[in-house]
Amino acid sequence: MYADVVFPMKLPPLTYKLPADAPPDMEGRIVKAPLMGKGRYGLVVAVTDHPDFKGKNIKTVQDIGHRFVSGNGLTFLKWISDYYLAPIGMALKSGFFEEAIKAAVIDQRPVVDEKAEEKNYKTFLFHAPSVTAEHAQLNESLTPGVHGAIILAPEINEIERIAPELEKTFGERLCALHSKLTKAKRTDAVRRIIAGESDIVIGTRSAVFAPLKRVSLIAVLGEHSPSYKAEESPRYNARDAAVMRGFLEKSCVLLSSACPSIESVYNAKIGKYTTLTPSLHHSVEERPAIKIVGMKDNKNKNIPVSQAILNKAKSLIPDKGGFLFLLNRKGYSLIGCQDCGHIVRCAECGIPLVFYKDKGLIKCRYCGREESVPEGCMECKSFNMKPLGAGIEKIGEAVKEALKTDALIVEKTEGRMEISSELHGDLAPLIIGTAYAVRKLGDKKFDAAAILNTDSLMSRPDFRAHERTFQDVIKASLMVRPEGALYLQTWNPRDKILRLIRDYDFKGFYNYEISQRKMLDYPPFSKIVLFNISYKKGTNLSDDIREMIEAPEIKGLEVLGPVEIPPILKPYPRCIQILMKSKDSRLIHSYARQLLEKLEKLKNIRINVDVDPLKV
Repeated sequence: MYADVVFPMKLPPLTYKLPADAPPDMEGRIVKAPLMGKGRYGLVVAVTDHPDFKGKNIKTVQDIGHRFVSGNGLTFLKWISDYYLAPIGMALKSGFFEEAIKAAVIDQRPVVDEKAEEKNYKTFLFHAPSVTAEHAQLNESLTPGVHGAIILAPEINEIERIAPELEKTFGERLCALHSKLTKAKRTDAVRRIIAGESDIVIGTRSAVFAPLKRVSLIAVLGEHSPSYKAEESPRYNARDAAVMRGFLEKSCVLLSSACPSIESVYNAKIGKYTTLTPSLHHSVEERPAIKIVGMKDNKNKNIPVSQAILNKAKSLIPDKGGFLFLLNRKGYSLIGCQDCGHIVRCAECGIPLVFYKDKGLIKCRYCGREESVPEGCMECKSFNMKPLGAGIEKIGEAVKEALKTDALIVEKTEGRMEISSELHGDLAPLIIGTAYAVRKLGDKKFDAAAILNTDSLMSRPDFRAHERTFQDVIKASLMVRPEGALYLQTWNPRDKILRLIRDYDFKGFYNYEISQRKMLDYPPFSKIVLFNISYKKGTNLSDDIREMIEAPEIKGLEVLGPVEIPPILKPYPRCIQILMKSKDSRLIHSYARQLLEKLEKLKNIRINVDVDPLKV
């Protein structure tokens, strides 16, 4: 007998000969086998008495351990690999296999077939009227009698808020899985899960792979969050993976959000998901008013903050009220020529460099390249170089000048993953922050807040720009007290989408957005696969790649590209992108696999394949 063995690395399954005394139920078992001169642990994914190739000296499995995954678990790993076009070894690596080996507690007792229980798959979508209602619905689903549950949350700080309450009910049955844990604690958590000591798991996206023996419930909080999308192979979406695992395990899946994704709402509309309505006893919290503030009426054009917003912030200072300014742009500004309009860009990446006034330099946010501020324009040789636009440093300068008080800037910087200690106590009255501040200050409440770059959020080059803006606004509104206000600063106050957002009119927004998606044939009405091919300077791949994709026209498949984009990997300063779109999931996956096989034959390149990308 022969076994196909997968190792937790970027390799396809390898074939090994099984010893004569190997048990018949080998699929899903851990084995130790020779690989690259060492004995390494892998997972048996298939067994056969006729290997695909002959005449090669096939090595023999050295040791046979117990089962790591059930049949459903193995099917789930294969689905992750197949759907997201990634080696199954990378799916295994994501599934806590290495932690399980380190835990050294793989049960060696004979497998007892558990008593069959009647379980039915069903996915529910809960449009929560508040975070309180979202957590209440979770608690209703997690009855003390539940056995085998996975709870996914988009951010670690949300896990830290929820876990203490769940621990009161489940005690040692509860364990957490997320990146903030030390390796030792993560290994111990996996040990407890495998040993059956913990069967209620709460974690970030990777917890969808938790090696539970049986799963009755999977809950995905804030199901719309982009944090659920993995950034490395396999680039899975934990929300979609949760639905598939629920289907395979015949368990219930609960998707909930204060602002659900368009795709999930659509799935509920067509009957794929079941809509849950808030119970009468769910507390419906009042929401802060959302106010649109136009910049055209601003008298002082040099100040990048509306006078109405400054007046509101000023009125809160005497009573020590809190005001949050939000802007997703680091640094002070960009640098450009006032005569020809040229913007200073990175010589390696081709993207605009960010000006940091306090350091007196310009920096690339992709490759980290730093330069001194140029005195003259490279295009027209003019010396009329000026700051363009506004980053959080410039906003801080403007707020200090207008209100005669300091503001605390909260942003993520290199090497600082945690928020500064001064924010753990009383907050400064005025805070200026990026999206990092929203994540780190999610449990704080302000008297008012303002999103200063509403127009740039709305005009992101992405078909999901409006949806993501609505979600960003809802997330920011949750940080404002019900009697307060959230201001949206814009140059286009009459925009239809902004008015729907202002009125919290999700139904009207959904109807408008879904009609646009249908007209343009975007998800959920089509599937998208994105290829990013990174390569080094001096290599011209465009012609080779163009030949690969310029096959006879395939009906039902649209291929856009190749086009050059800013680099996404530091060692590779050039990048080419290809986008595929089709209504037929099988067709697009088939063609994407063929293209991937061709591209992998090219040398000195890195290929990133993203199925169902969140950013296009």
